[in-house]
This record gives sequence, structure tokens and C-alpha cells, in this order.
Amino acid sequence: MLKVFRQKGVAKKVLWVVAGIIIISFGFGFGISRYGSAFSLSQTAGKVYGSAVSLKEYSRNYQNARDQAVMMHGANVEKILSTMDMDNETWTRIILLKAAEKQHIQTTDMEVVQFVETIPFFQRENEFDKRLYDSMVKNIFRREPRDFEEGLRDQIRIMKLFAPKLKAIAFTDEAVRKEYDRRNRKSQVNYVVIAPEAPAENATTPDKDLLEHFNAHREDFMELETVNVTLVTLPVDTHAAADAKTKVAAAADEAFKKLSAGADPAATAKEYNAAVKETGFFNMNAPNPEVAWSFDLLQQIFTAKPGDTLAPMEAPNGYQIVRIAEKKPAFSPEFTAVKAKVQASFLREANGKIAAEKAAELQKTIAAKVKAGADFTASVKELGLTAKQTPFFGPGDYIPEIGISDDFTTAGLSLTKEAPLSNVVITPRGPAILGWSATQAADDKKFATVKDDFARSLYNEERVRVMNELILSWREKAKLVNYIEKINAQQKNAMEKLKVR
Repeated sequence: MLKVFRQKGVAKKVLWVVAGIIIISFGFGFGISRYGSAFSLSQTAGKVYGSAVSLKEYSRNYQNARDQAVMMHGANVEKILSTMDMDNETWTRIILLKAAEKQHIQTTDMEVVQFVETIPFFQRENEFDKRLYDSMVKNIFRREPRDFEEGLRDQIRIMKLFAPKLKAIAFTDEAVRKEYDRRNRKSQVNYVVIAPEAPAENATTPDKDLLEHFNAHREDFMELETVNVTLVTLPVDTHAAADAKTKVAAAADEAFKKLSAGADPAATAKEYNAAVKETGFFNMNAPNPEVAWSFDLLQQIFTAKPGDTLAPMEAPNGYQIVRIAEKKPAFSPEFTAVKAKVQASFLREANGKIAAEKAAELQKTIAAKVKAGADFTASVKELGLTAKQTPFFGPGDYIPEIGISDDFTTAGLSLTKEAPLSNVVITPRGPAILGWSATQAADDKKFATVKDDFARSLYNEERVRVMNELILSWREKAKLVNYIEKINAQQKNAMEKLKVR
């Protein structure tokens, strides 16, 4: 029956059913009373707001939350359930229902009936179909109609709990335009990096200090997930006419379809007079510079599977198609395996502090010169340093020689002709000072075409933010005490004893 979800975009249409509802995470392998009467449904699963929650109440909410996952994810539900935290979702649902109870929020039978009848999930030709409803409740949700409908009743109460805050969300046309400009304008800056001195080759540090540094910065020594990609590049002359670029773009689309179907990259590259090579392994923090990086592309690469092919992207030298060749998972090494790296990191940190102090003094000097009307680049040169210039960049963009640095891009995008100098900004290469060079405004014509969609996306973002804020607030007030892990351990022990017998 799950094939129904694949028809006519049903899975997407039912998203509104979970509007305003938490889908935090799923996948908790909970089994209730499977090992005999020792696991009574009347025992306590936990406490919220100081009151006990029985295993029976937990079980009911667990099932209702799973129903919601089915409506949300359709045919992909089993895959989703295996990767998400159902226990967390269940407790959040219980906490929200208790909050609704405290506010005396109720749902009438008629509201439940109307809700069910308007769910596209249970409609044929835009009309509620009772036979379809009965079949899906029985075969997909595997519930009795009354139990299923009580779950929906609770869901409506949760929606009502969020409703006052969500109704208050609004954006004026001016606010929409201002936010669009903020997200889509690009900046170009001049900058100077005060690189820390390289660690002395023969420097040694006591193991005690190194181990303390390792434990305090353990995440820094994680071996990140790495990926090796095959890069197929269809070249375009930078001075080529628009129609020539269009032809290459069309060829790139054709090549992408063939590669997606499993075609050999070398053969495909030869067919389209393209260059092909493997980048070698790289990680999220140090992308291969031969690829036309963007934060979005990096996310796609590191979420894709080996063998996946990504859609063509325009690059300065043509159109690039990325196929994921290999991946190596992240892992945490032992101290002894990375001792040399810890030593270098310890010394870099010490030298970094010195460089930051030096940069702070330089920033004061440059600021005085700029305030007096001097040019940033000239001021830096007078101090015996050389300023470099970035290409135009926006939020999340990869910047040559800097990399992906939120602090750098945030500082650069905030600079203007009237406020042209940044404070000291910490980058992967060392502390930096930025000076405004130019600003590229958002495209007015493009804004006119995407205004409505952008306004909707702003609303949805704010909606999620408000909901998460409310959920966190209610969870804090509930002071959850969770016994599920303990109960599961008891169940596991009981199962092992049964095996022994």
C-alpha cells in the first residue's frame, strides 16, 4: 500500500498535516511487554512536570508519533525510522500534550472528522474516500480507527498549542526585501592575514601538557570524513558568446544523464571533448581547489553516496560534473597516533595567541589611518605588509586562500563604504583584518520573480525557529525524567535469560 505515496505527489501533499508539529527524530528500538508480565504497561516510563507517565501512555504516544512519520515520509518511512530518535520524539509529544492540557486546550469530535476528511492522504479526486481511509488505517497504519483518530485528536491539540505564536508571524514587504538583499548581496574585500609563526622544528612539550591539550581539543584531531570525486569538465572559453555557452550547458546536461545512468567517466569525457580526473581524497574543511566550490555543493558531495552523480554546475572554466568515487568515514584517533599533530597544534595555539595580539595592535594603527582618510591597501603597505583581494562572495561561499570561514564572510559582508574596516577576524590561516572594496547589490529583476517564494521561505524559517524555541521552553519546564533506557536494559536482560533457558 505504500506505493500510494508515490502517486501524484501524495507524500508532499500531506506535509501540511504535520505543519507546526515536531518531527525531531525517529528510530528508537522500543519493545513493550515482550518478555512477560514483568514489564507491566502500568509501570512508570518517566516523569514530566513532576507527574509519572505510564508505559502505556508512552506506548500510545510512540505509536501516534510513528503514524505521523508514515504520513510525513511515506514510502521512505522505514529508512527514516532507522536513522532518527523516536524516544526523543515521543517524549516531546507527551510534553506538548501536557502543556496543552495545562492550557485547557480541547478538540471536538467534529474537528477530528473535518481534519480527517481534508487530509489529501485519504482522498480520491479531491474528495474524502471512506473505503480508502479504512483500508489505509488498517493496512498502512495497522490501527483501529478509534485509536488512530485519537492520535489525530492529540495532534490537533498540539497544533492549537502552537497556533497563537505562529499566527503572530508576519513580514512586511520592506522586511522581505531587506532580508533578500542581505542574503543575496555580495562583497569584495581587501585583507591581510597575520600568519602565526611556524612552530620551531626542535621544540618539545611535556607529554602531560600535550595530553591535556589533546583532551581539551579532541574534536580538532578527529579524522574527518573524506571523499574522492571524479571531475568531468566541459570547457568554455571565458570570452565565448552566449549561444556557445548554451550549447556547452546542453552538452553538460546530456553527459550528466549518461553518467547518472552508469556511463564510464573517461568514455563520456572523450565523447564530449571534456577533461576528466580524480581529485584525490579531501575533507569538508579543505576542499580540492580544482572544483568550483560552494557550500551547497560541499553539502551535496558529503551527503551523496559513492556512485552518485551531481548535476552540472557552472565554473569559471566551463561546466563541471561531479561523480562520487570513494568515501572514507570519520574516526577519532588515539593520542599516541596523533602525538606529533598535538605537539604542532599546541605550539600553533601559543603562536596564534601572539599573532592575535599583534593583529589587534595593527588593527588599531590601520583604523587610525583609515579614519584619517587613508586607503586600506596603502595603509597596510606602509606597515610592511601586502593586502590581498577576494573575488565577490556571499554567505557560505568558498574564498580562495581562506577557505570556508563564516567569521570571514560575515565580517566582509557587513563592511560598507561608510564603515570600511573590520575588527580582527580569526580565520584558518590566522587572524585577519578586512577592508571594504566593493559591494554587489542583489538583482532587482530576480527579486521580482522570486519575491513570493522567498517570502514563504522566510515565513517557514521563522515558523520553525519559533516552534523550536517553544519546544525547548516546554521541555525545560517539564524537567523530563526518562526511564526508557533502564526499561530497555531490563528487557534485554530478560531476553538473554530466556535464551539461556
